[in-house]
Amino acid sequence: MQLSFWKRHYRFNILLHVLAWAVFLSLPLLFMGNRNIATTDVLQRWEFWFFGFCFVVPYYLNSYLFTPYIIRTRNYVLYIISLLCIIFACAFWLRPFDRLMQMGGVEKRGQPMFSGKRIPPPPLVYEQGSPFPEALKGRQPGPPPDRGRIDLASVYILVMVIVLGSLVRIIQYWMQSQQRIQEVQHEWTKTELAFLKAQVHPHFLFNTLNNIYSLALVGEPSTATSIYKLSQLMRYYMDERNEEKVSLKEEVQAIQDFIALQKLRIGPNCTLRERYEGVDTDKQIHAFILLPFIENAFKYGLRASGACYLDFAIQIAEDYCLMEVKNSISPELPEQTGSGIGLKNVRKLLEHLYPNSFQLDIRQDKEAFFVKLMLYI
Repeated sequence: MQLSFWKRHYRFNILLHVLAWAVFLSLPLLFMGNRNIATTDVLQRWEFWFFGFCFVVPYYLNSYLFTPYIIRTRNYVLYIISLLCIIFACAFWLRPFDRLMQMGGVEKRGQPMFSGKRIPPPPLVYEQGSPFPEALKGRQPGPPPDRGRIDLASVYILVMVIVLGSLVRIIQYWMQSQQRIQEVQHEWTKTELAFLKAQVHPHFLFNTLNNIYSLALVGEPSTATSIYKLSQLMRYYMDERNEEKVSLKEEVQAIQDFIALQKLRIGPNCTLRERYEGVDTDKQIHAFILLPFIENAFKYGLRASGACYLDFAIQIAEDYCLMEVKNSISPELPEQTGSGIGLKNVRKLLEHLYPNSFQLDIRQDKEAFFVKLMLYI
């Protein structure tokens, strides 16, 4: 697929160059046409093709040899010397524009062209007693020699051609470099996201296993049910971890399974509220974006003694997904090294996956912890 794209690109590039040079060479044809010189006669003259050669060759030399060299080496002195040599040769030696105009001047001087051939001039007549020949009456003397005169028109055209070639090549190099930068940034982003996911998901599973371990210590009959719920969550994790996006309905179902798993160890002193609105939707979301906020609330909100509460609300509308989490803070929970790493990594994930498309508000006071996440999807 990519090879086919590059073939079409190069074919289009060649066609564009051919059309551009055809337009360039049509300009002297139009000019000669205004001077009553037939196009077929102009095309048969070597001066016309020499005129095109003197600008086509410098264009490609500068575009494909000099400009890439200066981009790689930054040797500006050699680049300027090379261009000055080409301009000097064009202005004093090659003189393509002057040659073209002298070809057009033949018609004006009374030497019409037929199929590229000139009619020979009439024979010269010598006046009696005159040492010098004189042209027939009505003959115009030829133009004086113009050696040493600068062909300014050729210099101007050549400078324009060189500048255009340099600009085109520099723009091409800039576009190619931007494409390479985007490819590198894309690969870097994929690597970083994989690394962040590897941090978030084991963090989540570690906390869940700690909860099941607590149930097993007291011989809770619901331990088997908890293990089954955990297996469902792990299946969701294993099935969806490599997917770029999952159904929002599946993410909400995983949250509901996780909350059901946590309910098995919630005592009568804890109040838990769940509210879901618009979850029957076909919208998609990146996997494991919402779950870490839920598990963080259970980790730091449950209390072994004393009243506690957890409040979860998910609202899905046409163009956004709103999740609000509120939980009490347990004073019995000691400060743990690395606590909050999960939420920090989720924020990084959001910055990469939903740039300028989310609002995350995290607040904490002495008794409660608040999270409000608005995703525009």
